[in-house]
Order: sequence, then C-alpha cells, then structure tokens
Amino acid sequence: MIVQMPTKAQAAKVAQLTGGAVLCDGKGRPTAKVQLDDFEARREAVESVSVLFRLFADDGAEVPSGWVVTGAKFEVEWPNEPERRSLIWSHFGARRFAKNWAIGQVKADLGAKQQNPDHASVSWTLDALRKRWNQVKGTVAPWWAENSKECYSSGIADAASALRNWSDSKAGRRKGRRVGFSRFESRRQGKNRVRFTTGAMRLEPDRRHITLPVVGSLRSKENTRRVQRHVAKGNARILSMTLSEQWGRLFVAVQYAVRTRVVSPTGRGPARSDARAGVDLGLRVLATVADTDGNVTEVDNPAPLRTTLAERRRAGRKLSRRIPGSRGHRAARAKLARLDRRCVHLRQEARHQLTRRLVDTYGEAVAEDLDLAAMKRSMGRRAFRRAVLDAGLGAIRPTLAYKAQRSGVRLVVADRFFPSSQIHHGCGGRLVGRKLAKVLACEACGTEVDRDHNAAKNLRDWPETHASPGAVGASAPLDPGPPSGGTDGGSGDRSTGHRMRLRKTSTSSGPRPVRREPKPATSGRRNPARGASECAR
Repeated sequence: MIVQMPTKAQAAKVAQLTGGAVLCDGKGRPTAKVQLDDFEARREAVESVSVLFRLFADDGAEVPSGWVVTGAKFEVEWPNEPERRSLIWSHFGARRFAKNWAIGQVKADLGAKQQNPDHASVSWTLDALRKRWNQVKGTVAPWWAENSKECYSSGIADAASALRNWSDSKAGRRKGRRVGFSRFESRRQGKNRVRFTTGAMRLEPDRRHITLPVVGSLRSKENTRRVQRHVAKGNARILSMTLSEQWGRLFVAVQYAVRTRVVSPTGRGPARSDARAGVDLGLRVLATVADTDGNVTEVDNPAPLRTTLAERRRAGRKLSRRIPGSRGHRAARAKLARLDRRCVHLRQEARHQLTRRLVDTYGEAVAEDLDLAAMKRSMGRRAFRRAVLDAGLGAIRPTLAYKAQRSGVRLVVADRFFPSSQIHHGCGGRLVGRKLAKVLACEACGTEVDRDHNAAKNLRDWPETHASPGAVGASAPLDPGPPSGGTDGGSGDRSTGHRMRLRKTSTSSGPRPVRREPKPATSGRRNPARGASECAR
C-alpha cells in the first residue's frame, strides 16, 4: 500500500515510525508518498502523524482511507463581559489587518520590481508571507500580542489563496469566470471571521460550551452532541474552528475528520439498493423524482425570497426613514437580517431534506448537469434570474454527491446537452408547445405529457430507450463532486460555455400532479412584484 501524506515532512516522519520507504519522483527527489508492506498493522502510527492522508493500492487505484473530513456549525451566545466582546471584534480586525498587509506587501514588491528588476520579492506562498510577517510585526502591528497568532495566520492565508486564484485564472489553470487581483478588505464590506488551527480547541463534556484559543469558552445555543460524542470516543479529530459573525449573531464552525464507519446517522445503506431514480430540477417545483416503480414525486420549491418580498420592502422603507445609529434604525436592520436569515435557512433545509431522502431510498440516482450561469444569461427578465437564485439549484448536486459517497449510493450525471424535456418518453417523438408551458404535446403520437414528469423519466432511463446522449456523446459518469475552482453555480467549463443549452425549467404556473411532498412553512405574503434585491446568502 502507498500512503500519501499532506507534506513531505510528514511523509518522512511516517517512514521513520513505520520503517517504510519514501518514494521519489522521476528526478530522484523525495515525495510525500510512503510505501508500506502492511498498512493496517501500521495504521495507528500513520494516524498519529495526520489523518489527512490518501491511500492507494500497489496498482495506483485509490482506496478509502477510513477517514472523511466534514463539519458542523453552531450558533453561540455573545459574552456578557464588554471586554470579551471587544476581544472578539479585535480578532476580526486583526485578521483583516494581516490580509491587507499581505496584499500591500505584494503590491509594493510588484512596484519595486518594475523600478529595479533585481529587487528580491517575497514569495506569494503562505509560509513566505507568514515568515515575513513575523519579522516586521513588531513594527507594523505593535499590538499583535493582544490577539491570538491564528488571527494573522488566517488573514495571510486568505491573501495567499486570493493571489493564487488570480494567478491560476490568469494562466488558464482555474475554471470559472475570470478572477481579478485581490483588493484590500474594508471593515464595512469584509466578512468578520477568524480561523483557529492550533491551540485550545475543545467541545466541552457538558455539550453546551465551545472553547477557543484566547477567546475562551462560549456557550452554544444548541447541543454539540453530534460532534462531541465522536471526539470523546476517539473516532473524530478536530482540525480547525472558525469563529464568525453574521446577521449580528455569532457562529462557530467546527471542521473535523471522522471515521467513515460512524458517519451515516442511520448506520445502513439505502432502503432499496436496486432502485433507480431520475431527478429533474426546476423552478415551479424544486425537484421531480421518477423511480423504477413508476412513481413520480414532486418536491415543492419553498421560494423563501419570493414569499417575503412584500415584507422586505416594508422593512426597507422603514430602514430608509430612520436616522442611522438610532434605536429605530437598529431595529429595522435587525428585521431585514431576520428575513435574510430565514431565507437562507429555508433554502438549506429544503436542499438537505431532498438529498437525504434520495440517498436513503434509492441505490442509484441520475441528476442533470445544469449550467446555471448560462441559464441566467439567457433569461431576459430579472424576475426569472432572481427565481433561479432563490431556488438554490446549484448547491443540490454537490450536496447529493457527498451524501451519496458516504451512503454507498451511485450518482450518475446525465450529459449536459441531453434534451430530457424535448423527447417523449413514450415513443421518442419530439415534444412541442409554448416556451414556458408545463404541458407539451408529442409531434409523433399527439399525446400531451407533463414537462417535468417526462424529463424525470428520461433521466431515470438515461441512456437507455429513447434517452440517448446528446451532442457531446458522453457516457454516464460517476459524479466527481463540486468543481475545485468554484463556478458561480455552473460548471464553468470554458470548452462548452459558448454552446446554448436547451432550457428544461420554467416559471409559469400549470396543472399540478396529484402526489406532492409537504411544503416547508414560510412567512409573509406572496407578491410577484419585481424590484427587490436578492437576500444575503
């Protein structure tokens, strides 16, 4: 077996503890891979160095390592002491200061390089920028000791990541839209957060308190059992904790590695491992699911933004009429933040309920490859673009991908240019009708079919019967998960971005099938008027 560690230093330590051999590349340089004869006998030694390793068979095929990285987010209470509240805000400001310092250092080096080609610039890596910060922090930030060192490391890491994304985008190594050079982060528009990777990071045994370095213990508003029980048994290891502020509230996100045998909450696979389902995403309904038993189920779209448009307008008018800094101004801002928070939570809840139901019920799921960026560009009306964003369709397939991997469900992604809404599932004829019509008619047999139901059935049977591949002619791939570079909701593939994709969803109302899933509760009145901005995500 071959073990690949995160760094070469860790690989050398693993080789020293286990007696394995560090593999070298073609030029004879040592790599982060270690060859072991009996991995299971030396698993404990490898895991004592790091659990973030990858495992490969002798033939090069990757095998499960027994660990998976996941996370959990808890809302915590603000401390009652003014000093501790000020300390938290100081941590947020220190991270922002370190990020701006790193960007300023890079800009200064670029300017000096133009004046003097022999100028020695600091490398854009995290290690080089952090080493330079440690040399000058006593001068540029004499107050640095008041906060945790993780504040500055987190800010420099953000700057290094932004610079790397810009460099990769400029060189064509990064997918998605072009990334500009990183700008300075302002206090008004920046995100208040800080990431801790070392120090006292604990989930207390009472399952109600979370301890962070320097900040101390914060009381959680919910039980931390879902993570603390794994840590207490030794089945999980905390990798980092991120303290952030959003909507005026305080959150702690815990990133941890957990053994795969305790990840699934049910402890078992899907209820029907031989069943297959086709999932068609849309706007009228969030998803239409057709299975091999002939059942077609519709999952309602909560549309949280659309249902709160009128209430958001009223709150916005109140905010504009209040004096900034007054009690009424703070109350109006809190009302808007509450509506934003409710939109985000309803959207997340609908997505998780849908994906959990799919992986718990079916052994195989076929989803479509939506190019949401192209959909938004092709939609002329602002209300249509807002509806696509309100549904959150771009996050469904990545969520389904990681849940399917953990549950042992096979996820297949249909070809992007497969016209599932234009091929009649019954005879293979072409479906015609109005552009946004829900009911379409077949040119060959004259049968009227439901657009979403027909698309779900074609996806379920893809690529058999009449559901043949499209112009690209790709086979059914195992879903690789979300793209690494980020694509603003779409795939961001530049090689196919110029091709117009046939629209599969619409926003017009039409007849509803008999079977429906319960609709999540929402607040506010329905108002189709246009002009309200998208809620904060």
